[in-house]
Amino acid sequence: MFTTGTARIGTALAVLLAVGSAQAADLPLKAPAQAATSSAGWTGCFIGGQAGAALSNDKIRSSGDFSSTSVAVGGQIGCDYQFASNWVIGVEAGASWLDLTSRTPGRLTDAAGVTVPSQFTVRNDLLASTTARLGYSFANTWLAYGKGGVAWTREKSDIVFTLPGRPTVDPKGTRTVTGWTAGAGLEWAFAQHWTARLEYDYYDFGDNAFRLTDPATGAFATGSLKDRINTVTVGVNYRF
Repeated sequence: MFTTGTARIGTALAVLLAVGSAQAADLPLKAPAQAATSSAGWTGCFIGGQAGAALSNDKIRSSGDFSSTSVAVGGQIGCDYQFASNWVIGVEAGASWLDLTSRTPGRLTDAAGVTVPSQFTVRNDLLASTTARLGYSFANTWLAYGKGGVAWTREKSDIVFTLPGRPTVDPKGTRTVTGWTAGAGLEWAFAQHWTARLEYDYYDFGDNAFRLTDPATGAFATGSLKDRINTVTVGVNYRF
């Protein structure tokens, strides 16, 4: 009796185990956690915003270096492509609005050889660039990169001076100049489709001649301005 009962219990357990295994095979498996950027890693396009600080470093022929600081706020759009496992190449266009207003005393010499004191002011209110970048992805959600390309800034300049026996004049002008930029940054994919980044950029617009004119009197002044800007920004991108 004991032997027969044991056999029946063993048979019942075998049936239960078989049924349980079949049911377990039908249960859905939990999908692995998806990468924070996308299933294709960093491949794709993005749009975002940025904010930070800007520092100018300027020079005209009649003075030494002078500078100013400002908040910079803007946005960016671009695309990336991940290849060779961890490498990422991309392109990006961005623009920032700022208020870099630098002033310096100087000296001007008129056609008669008379030298008078002056004050030169330059204001940068727009900074834009188109760049290419190369980066390396690590720890699945981080991207370290360098970038470089073409940059533009809008300069609003004026120079105030007074010639002997004449009223004070203020020649002024606005122009957009082209230069180059290079920088580096670190980007972190912190959520599905969302990344945050910290970036430093250097902008160099060379040494460019200018001619400023006073619209009221027709008086003018010429010179050369060397314009350089540094920025440190934090940004957020939405990737799609």
